[in-house]
Amino acid sequence: MKTNQLFNDLTKIVGKKNIITNTEDLTKYNNDWRGFYNNKSLCVLFPDNLNIIKKIVKYCYKKNIKIVPQGGNTSLTGASVPTYNNKEIIINFSKLNKILEIDKSNLTILVESGSILADIKEYLGKENYYFPIDLSSSGSCMIGGNIATNAGGINALKYGSMKENIIGLEIVTGDGSVISSLSKMKKNNTGYDLKSIICNSEGTLGLITKVLLKIFPKPQNNFTFFVSYKNLKTCIKSFNQIRELYYDKLESSELIPNLSFEVCIKNNFLKKHFFEKQLPWYVIYRLNLYEDKASFQDIFEKNFKLIDKNIIEILIPNSINQENKIWKFRDDLVEAYKMQGKIVTNDISVPLDKMIDFFNIAEKNIKKMNSKIKLHPFGHIGDGNIHYNMILPKDVSHDTYLILRKKIYSYVNELVEKFGGSFSAEHGIGQIKKNSLIKFKSKNEIDIMKKLKKVFDPKNILNPGKIFDA
Repeated sequence: MKTNQLFNDLTKIVGKKNIITNTEDLTKYNNDWRGFYNNKSLCVLFPDNLNIIKKIVKYCYKKNIKIVPQGGNTSLTGASVPTYNNKEIIINFSKLNKILEIDKSNLTILVESGSILADIKEYLGKENYYFPIDLSSSGSCMIGGNIATNAGGINALKYGSMKENIIGLEIVTGDGSVISSLSKMKKNNTGYDLKSIICNSEGTLGLITKVLLKIFPKPQNNFTFFVSYKNLKTCIKSFNQIRELYYDKLESSELIPNLSFEVCIKNNFLKKHFFEKQLPWYVIYRLNLYEDKASFQDIFEKNFKLIDKNIIEILIPNSINQENKIWKFRDDLVEAYKMQGKIVTNDISVPLDKMIDFFNIAEKNIKKMNSKIKLHPFGHIGDGNIHYNMILPKDVSHDTYLILRKKIYSYVNELVEKFGGSFSAEHGIGQIKKNSLIKFKSKNEIDIMKKLKKVFDPKNILNPGKIFDA
């Protein structure tokens, strides 16, 4: 089909204000967050209701036109941008952003899939309720994308990932059909749980249009403390002690290396180090409190002798402002790290009891590849999800960097599998981890996935080339 005819047909469906065809304007939608992928799309559409999305998909199904669903485009695996040049259209969900209903009796909130995660959290906060998923990209990522990738974030330790926090979904499948499963009942064993299949499918099975989320009464207070450790062994021991003591309250535990402070200070995200003595490892802890904070802090300080053996220094913020600065630092280190230039990122999970051995072996062998590589592992120590990242020397040529990055990815994924972990903990597969999926998943699992893809998307028009090649 000629592109002019395509644009005319799609314009009739969405309206002139809801389509972009100009090559220059398309760039921001074509490029992924990391800058790894920049294939060109044919156009970007901005539907604002279910009926229009149905019409778009039915048209594309009839004409065999490929679709890339896109939320905030914060994917770290190339899942939300084109796989091929000039073969796909993008459906951006930013105009499908209404908060539709909060049900305080059943503890649910119904939202459209283009709603920004931070907006949902802010809305609920004003109503004295809480949605726990919290990501560095919360201010720009959309709830539909969070579900499509089964996002985890810093609070998964207590609340689980997105899959544990959705009750129902409305989706449009690859032929334009609508599946609406929005019952508010938490106990609902009426056949196969289709929403769990959609969660984690990265837009390859259906376009998410509405989401029914589980919500919680807002904690009365949060209690944050920031501690330093001389090595990873004492750090893990300390985490286990704190988890045993505050299991019902422990929401987040974020592992931070000293290099994070250096990177944030260098790139003006932080003025100075939080701690007087610089040590290799730090952890930020946050507890949810449904009680008076001052009273809890008194008890915490009395109990400190039960957990202080492995801790070198502890910081307890004495104001909300200080507490916010600590968590802002955790968010900012992701952006600061990206500014270092030649970086390698890994989203992995490793069993906690095997993490020390994994770190030691991985560092030793990666340093053999290039002794100047700086290791920058950080993340969610409570659930074993570590972003095992590194900064490569600036004098490495671009071609050498690409070769080295590929070699490191392959090595890290192999090692993770040997340690019984996962090569993709919370970011998904997208384009970047397709080879690893084929390598480490059994043929039977891949075959079943492909059969599901065929059922939901008969012509393979939804996000083609993601997860695997159908």
